[in-house]
Amino acid sequence: MPAPEYRTLTMQSRLFSHKALSLARWLTLLGTCTAPLLAQAESCPSGDNTDDQYILGEADGVASAMHWPTGLVWKRCLEGQTWNTGTQTCEGTAETRRWNEWMDEYMPRSFAGQDAWWETVESYTPNPSAGPQNVDRVRDGHWRMAYRYELGKITEGCDNNPKVNRMVFPDTPSSHFWSGSPLAGNSGSVWIVNFNFGSTYLSYRSDDHHARLVRGGQSFAALTSPSAQTVSAGDSATFPAFTLAPSVPAGEAWGGARISGDGNPEFQLNGTGGWVQEAIVKSGDQIAVRFNAPDSGSRTVTFTLRSGQTTGTSDNASNVGNETTTMQETSASFTALARRTDLSLQLPAGPHSGDTLDLTVTGSEWHLDSAQSLTAASLATALPPRMTLPHGAVSFRLTDGTPGSNTTVVLTYPEDLPAGTRYYKYGPTADNPTDHWYAYPGAVISGNTITLTLTDGGAGDSDLSVNGIIDDPGGPAWITQDVAPIPTLPQWAMMLLAGIMGMLALNRVRVRNT
Repeated sequence: MPAPEYRTLTMQSRLFSHKALSLARWLTLLGTCTAPLLAQAESCPSGDNTDDQYILGEADGVASAMHWPTGLVWKRCLEGQTWNTGTQTCEGTAETRRWNEWMDEYMPRSFAGQDAWWETVESYTPNPSAGPQNVDRVRDGHWRMAYRYELGKITEGCDNNPKVNRMVFPDTPSSHFWSGSPLAGNSGSVWIVNFNFGSTYLSYRSDDHHARLVRGGQSFAALTSPSAQTVSAGDSATFPAFTLAPSVPAGEAWGGARISGDGNPEFQLNGTGGWVQEAIVKSGDQIAVRFNAPDSGSRTVTFTLRSGQTTGTSDNASNVGNETTTMQETSASFTALARRTDLSLQLPAGPHSGDTLDLTVTGSEWHLDSAQSLTAASLATALPPRMTLPHGAVSFRLTDGTPGSNTTVVLTYPEDLPAGTRYYKYGPTADNPTDHWYAYPGAVISGNTITLTLTDGGAGDSDLSVNGIIDDPGGPAWITQDVAPIPTLPQWAMMLLAGIMGMLALNRVRVRNT
């Protein structure tokens, strides 16, 4: 029998073995550390509970998550837990209580016949100052117990154990959670939701379970879109702040807001903090919107506001735990116009008909809203005697200026204007409120340009209103001078003159013949 063969590990083989073992340990440790993160990211792979269906933030200083599909705002941690911003986790032990003990503090909304669910049950003695009081935390926007279907909604589409978005609601136990939904005809039992599999059951009020608090259930009042703003091309347009209002003035609405569109749209809450594209909001918040205007034309973004509209428990709980929350949405559009300061038109008449007439607004905030060229024949009124418009007329409208301010507009024609050309305007004046033609003294004609100095509500503004709008129809005019008529003779004088001229001609013939 051959002697057994013993092998001795060399230093190199021992080192390789040690490295392989260390690598395996590191991989195992890495897998252990990253597994929860991967599980959180993938816990709700599709449906209404993916990460992008939540807006994360705070509600009255409490780490919260607004659920976009329902409009409700949830606490991220359970009672008894505290939020750790650094680790993005909920620390501590989640509290459990009997149903009445939770409802004494967080009952959603009172209902007729509710006293039956506050009768003594096992070791629970009702608190006379709580429970069956007339409360409406749904309307008032306070933290409250969630109804049965509200809890079930945040489990949909998620993996089990626990069946919830684990990034949004970290450290959620796979356990039972009380709802605020009692069972009709059985005052001893209440609906619960199992966050292990997402199922709903009945449980005795004397049992101890967790509760996840929610707020909201009253909608916001409808939003109104503001007037468009005009800014220089590419500049940021900032709109005046507006205040969110509840649909019921006595209450408080909670929900979320998002802004969408081109031009990097953002909004700010209450005049402080950063500019964001989504946030948890409540009624009373002031919202300011800003975004970049386009290089030309207009750009519109949409501010969308969502909340929930919740029905409470029916009298004597006759709705058997079927309280519902319907998402409510309202939105407002914000439009920015790129300020236009120049425009080219075609001359409608004259020797240069079809050539270009350039309009330029210089050195001001005014926006050239519109302009058109007109023939003399297309004007609504006849021209004064001896007045002609050889290049037709031009009508333009300036907007978005400071009310009462001045502006300058330069009209550039394809050729020099003849000496004696004057700029005539059509419209009312301070001393004559009816429309009429008049020579405008605020025009300077030099070469092929006419420079107009216009005042909102004053000289050159045909609407005569201090309103940030200037209307200016007019054009370069030629005025023909009066020429004295040649006098005419009566018929008898004409016959006498003809006779004299004939005698003179006859006398001239006689002189030649002599």
